[in-house]
Amino acid sequence: MSHKARIEIAQRLKKKILRRYKNHVLGIAIYGSVAKDEDRRYSDLEMYVVTRRKLGVREQRYVYRGMPVEISYIPEKEMLQRARRITLDWSLATDFYRSYLILYERDAWFTKLQRAVLSQNPEDFKASIKESLVWLNELMGKIKNAYFHNDHLLFLWLTSFLGWESILCLGLINQRYYKSERYFFETVFTFPLLPKNYRCLLEIVFHISTTERKEIYRAARRLFNEIHRLARRQGITPEQSRLKV
Repeated sequence: MSHKARIEIAQRLKKKILRRYKNHVLGIAIYGSVAKDEDRRYSDLEMYVVTRRKLGVREQRYVYRGMPVEISYIPEKEMLQRARRITLDWSLATDFYRSYLILYERDAWFTKLQRAVLSQNPEDFKASIKESLVWLNELMGKIKNAYFHNDHLLFLWLTSFLGWESILCLGLINQRYYKSERYFFETVFTFPLLPKNYRCLLEIVFHISTTERKEIYRAARRLFNEIHRLARRQGITPEQSRLKV
């Protein structure tokens, strides 16, 4: 399907949405690759509808003429709160609030969204990095258990997952985000703060350059330790000297 055809379908969906929910709708937008005019032959169509309050419908997901379609209905208050947050997946999620193609808006609503994004507090990155490190410790524990108990398939899946999680964590550490999954690798390698030999470590934990268990395990441990080293340089550690409740 062409970009033009996706836009035409989005316009048809906009008209249907407004006929059904017009008094409740503040804005309708396309996001993702279609909004950036970067969609390819097999890309999906992703849209969101900002509403005054919570509606009975939350999401519509289906396949139309071979194309996945996703429409999210998000109340205004929730949308603005989410746009301000620095979450674990911020480096991937924040583009949702920054890059979009407006199909409809009432009272310049998307100006509110832009202000919400600009109000993100840089200090919140530290809390999310710490939370990410706690999760990486849990993940590394699972990797060790799978390795030492010879659970090979689980071990391979978990080490690949560590590679993915490292990409998200490094976005937080560098306070930079990804415009889409398509640009993960070309973007992350431009970050100023990276683990030593990061490209090599990623190729190993993603099982691109080797499938040898011992080498993958060593690379996973090095990657884990390097991310913690980068966080410590910013004064961030998940460790507590006392039990907290």
